[in-house]
Amino acid sequence: MLPLRKLSIITPDCTTFPCQEECCSAGCDVWPHERAALLDQGLAHLPDFEGPYEDDDGDWMYRTAIRSRGCTFLGEKRGCVLHDTGLKPEVCSAVPRDAAEVNEMVADGMLPCWRTVVSSE
Repeated sequence: MLPLRKLSIITPDCTTFPCQEECCSAGCDVWPHERAALLDQGLAHLPDFEGPYEDDDGDWMYRTAIRSRGCTFLGEKRGCVLHDTGLKPEVCSAVPRDAAEVNEMVADGMLPCWRTVVSSE
């Protein structure tokens, strides 16, 4: 595999891009305050989360539950039901955070809507 020297990521609109929502197939990590806000607003229920668990950095996190299509927050027809609520988990907007994470997710078939560009620059 060539080392990535330059990485260009193109992010489509998640509600219209014709992916199959593979990036949401594994669920996501949720901070305790994000989980509490979703529960408090009635946008989530206790079974929508697994955990808590301690991550590699020593932070306590929850993980969204997985249903037949993926993350419990995937809508029946398309996209995340949390998009327009202002309470979408932070990680959903941040991932992938670096080139290594892009490569890992592409290899797992989880980022069909993202494109990496390798150059010799």
